[in-house]
Amino acid sequence: METLPVPRTSPVPFRRRLPTLLALLSLLAVALAGVLLAAPAGAAEIRGEENVVVAADEVVDDDLYVTGGDVVVDGTVRGDLLVAGGTVTVNGTVEGDLMAAAQTVVIEGTVGDDARVASQVLLLGEQARVADDLVTAGFSLETRPGAEIGGDVLLGAYQALLAGTVDGEVTAGAAALTLAGAIGEDVQADVGAADEAGAAWAPTTGVAVPRVDPGLTLTDAARLGGDLSYRSGTEAAIAPGAEIAGEVVYDPVVVEEEAVGPAGPLALLIDGLRLFVTLFLVGLLALWLMPRATTGAEGTLRARPWVSLGWGALAVVGTAVAVLAVLAVAVLLAIALGWLTLAGLAAAVVAAGVVLDLVLVLGLVLAVALLAPVVVAYTTGALLLRDRAPARFGKRVLALALGLLIYVLLRAVPFLGPVVALLVALFGVGALVVWAWDAARRGRARRSADRGRGHPGAPSGDPRYGGSWPAGSGPVGPGQAGSGPAGPGHGSPAGPPQMGPPPGQPIQRHAPRESPQGPGSSQGPRAQGSSPASPQGRPRPPWSGGDSGRELPPESPR
Repeated sequence: METLPVPRTSPVPFRRRLPTLLALLSLLAVALAGVLLAAPAGAAEIRGEENVVVAADEVVDDDLYVTGGDVVVDGTVRGDLLVAGGTVTVNGTVEGDLMAAAQTVVIEGTVGDDARVASQVLLLGEQARVADDLVTAGFSLETRPGAEIGGDVLLGAYQALLAGTVDGEVTAGAAALTLAGAIGEDVQADVGAADEAGAAWAPTTGVAVPRVDPGLTLTDAARLGGDLSYRSGTEAAIAPGAEIAGEVVYDPVVVEEEAVGPAGPLALLIDGLRLFVTLFLVGLLALWLMPRATTGAEGTLRARPWVSLGWGALAVVGTAVAVLAVLAVAVLLAIALGWLTLAGLAAAVVAAGVVLDLVLVLGLVLAVALLAPVVVAYTTGALLLRDRAPARFGKRVLALALGLLIYVLLRAVPFLGPVVALLVALFGVGALVVWAWDAARRGRARRSADRGRGHPGAPSGDPRYGGSWPAGSGPVGPGQAGSGPAGPGHGSPAGPPQMGPPPGQPIQRHAPRESPQGPGSSQGPRAQGSSPASPQGRPRPPWSGGDSGRELPPESPR
């Protein structure tokens, strides 16, 4: 039996594309590094070592960018100091701005402009001088007696002790705030209540961290040149010796008691019912709006469970890595574009990176929390009903409900519930990923097959659509023996091209039928030489010698 060849495609596996992708990413990283290192070369001095020290007799005539474990500035920096490290100590002079991100920052010298610091601990010693504003965020801020700040103080921290001098205003948000120095203008604070528990954790640093009581406290050494406005759950503890030139405005925080819900087995029952209803509604929408994806993922999970588990773990980890990678690339591109004075494009890159990260995180959360339990529950219910592929919608809904009931009951078991939730998330996400990948491959194979035939609806092997004749079924020329309409052995002109069978079916030979009028009838020769009907029962074309009384030439190839 002779059969027609079926077109096949061989998609390029992902592992073969991986070296090309890695090469492109490497080139991008090299290009970014070149931009980052070359752009500021003429505008600042860059130092990066384990320990960086600017000696006491050293003068840096430009901006200084430093990264290191321990950074000590004993000399003079004529421009700005941008530093990131473990411990940063400024004993000398920074004539411009100080911008630091570190675990511990100690200022014992002079900052000629603003100081912007993000650190666990920030300490301004007795000789510290900040000519303008101080903006800080972290765990603890302490300004010791003798420290001077020429501008305003804006802080967000767990605790703060201001014992130095501030010429401007103080705006603070902290759980614990103590004022023990001179402040030239107003104080606006949002602090915690005095009866709140203190911090159970404090960072381990090379400097002593003071203990500050929760709430707002003014000691006898406090001197305020303006108003005191604070918002807290309790009134401030103001010592008798504290001096406040303006008014004291207290905005109490009223804490509303939360309604106490049911506890014990009733609470578990209500939580389980909420989870069941939520997942059941999501499952109904999935079976209605995307039945092919739901049933396809169910079949994948049933046929390849361990493959689904592995791909689920890879999908979760890969999404987390992709989120970090997108954020890092967006930040690097924004920095490069900013140094190239393309601030508008830098902002667009950062916004695009943030939006892409949000989409990735949202998709992962929806897949883990909603779609994965639906897929696993539907698979479990179908197996329990002994119907692995329910055809009716009602039976699918019953399988979904049965599986979700088992899932909710297992989730309510102590210690076992989190393990079940994790395994269900990995199995379900992996099944969805594997099904989506297989569906994409099948789609590419169908499109490639259509392109190979030359026309989406053309019969395989038709030369009019770019194919070739199967063996033994080509057209017959004049004077040749063939299977044209005149029958074998006749020298009549060739008949039209005969359509071959569909791909995958053997070519069938049909003997000529005798005319119903008998051998002596006038239509006998024509009846014997006419082509039989196709196996699919399709009508014969008009040029095949039917009732038209004449034969038409075949259509010329297009």
